[in-house]
Formats: sequence, structure tokens, C-alpha cells
Amino acid sequence: MSDSWPDGADETARLVNLWEQHMSRRFTPRHGLLPSNAVQIWTFAHHAARLSRAVITLHEAGHDLEAMPLIRQTLECAMNAAWLLVTETGGPALSAVDTKNRRVMYREVTELGMADLSEVLKRVEREEVRDAETVTHTRSFEERCRAVSGGRHIYAMWRTLSLYSHATSSIADVYLESVPVTLEAPLGVAMLLEADWDQADTWMRVQALMLLLAQIAADDAQAKPVHRTQLARARKRLGVTWQIRPADAD
Repeated sequence: MSDSWPDGADETARLVNLWEQHMSRRFTPRHGLLPSNAVQIWTFAHHAARLSRAVITLHEAGHDLEAMPLIRQTLECAMNAAWLLVTETGGPALSAVDTKNRRVMYREVTELGMADLSEVLKRVEREEVRDAETVTHTRSFEERCRAVSGGRHIYAMWRTLSLYSHATSSIADVYLESVPVTLEAPLGVAMLLEADWDQADTWMRVQALMLLLAQIAADDAQAKPVHRTQLARARKRLGVTWQIRPADAD
């Protein structure tokens, strides 16, 4: 990313403020957009804005590495919103995936004796059967990314974010520094109290881009887009020409 780009934290804050201006307005889905798609697009965009507030707070406190899981979730919200905009039955499909995950969780909790969720489990299983009869497809997050124009590049960013969103050796590495082997450092490493992390600016720019994508999806889902001009300006500032469309339209 070019050093001539605007500050990612500033752009994120501008987009959060833009969304908060929109929150009090009535959301009217565009004609032909499935209600379940429209509702989830709005909620994902809204959560992306709230996540962005949290990321800014962490950034200002110098906790940029700790913000990586939130940036990752913002990316997920943005890509899901974009996918829902271009996938007719996306809303029911995402709900079906959630039903399956809840069923697995309820069964695990019940079998381990942590709580008796058997009655809830029965209802979820019946719901899953109905989903199987009505939902024609479900997709993994990777498949959803690949179904949207430009989504493969965003999925690659998601993979990078994932390295720093779980307890992996990538996390351990940023708290270690190579030093000569001595009696005081027999392993040849020193432990760092502060992470050796110099990617804050890059990932704050990614945060701004993902919030922008989520808001484009929400605006495009409106019967009468309310922020088309402001989002066009944000595109220009951030150096992208994004138009949400299916990957097969490229």
C-alpha cells in the first residue's frame, strides 16, 4: 500500500461517523432483494462500524496486534454483506449454516453433560431438516469470497489476519527476539513485553477498506441509496473503484 494513502485510522473514523448519521434513517430494501438478505446486509454493516470503533480505540492505545481479530471479523462482515448483495438466496443459506453450527454446539454441550439442551437440540434439528428442503446451497467463507468480484484478494488478507487471530506460533514470534546464546539466554531468544509489530498502518488501511465495502453493500441494498456521493469520495481517497458484482461478471 502506498505511503501516499490517507491515514487509515482517520478514514475509518470518517466512515464510522458517516454510518452513524445513517443509523437513525429508515432502511428500505431495494425491490427484488430478499428480505433476509437485506436484514443481514444492514446488520453486518452496522457491526462493521461498531467493530471499527473498537479497532480505533485499540489503535489509539497502541494495541494494534490485539486489534487483528476485530479487523478479521470486520472483513468477514464486509464480505458476507457483499455476497448477500449478489446472491439471491444468500440470506437463507447463511442462516442454514448458523443452524448447523448451533446444532453441533448444542449436541456437544448435551453429550458432555454441561447442560441439558436436548429439547432445544430437537427444535434445531427440525429446523435443519426444513433448511435442507428449502435452501439450495450453502457456501464456506472462501467460496463466498470467490463468488464476489475481487474477493480472492480479500480472502488472502483474511488468511493473513487469521495467523494473528488465533494462538499460533505467529503470535509467539512477535514476542521473541533473537539474541546470542549466553547463560542468561540459553535458548538464544529474549522475551519481549511489547510485541515487535510494525504493521499497524497497513492494517488500519485494511480496516478502512473493509468498512467501506460493508457500507457500499448496505447503501446498494437500499431502495434509494443515501450515501452514494460520500462513498464515491471515500473510494477515491482510498484508491479503489469498487463496484460489488458477482465474480463471473468480470
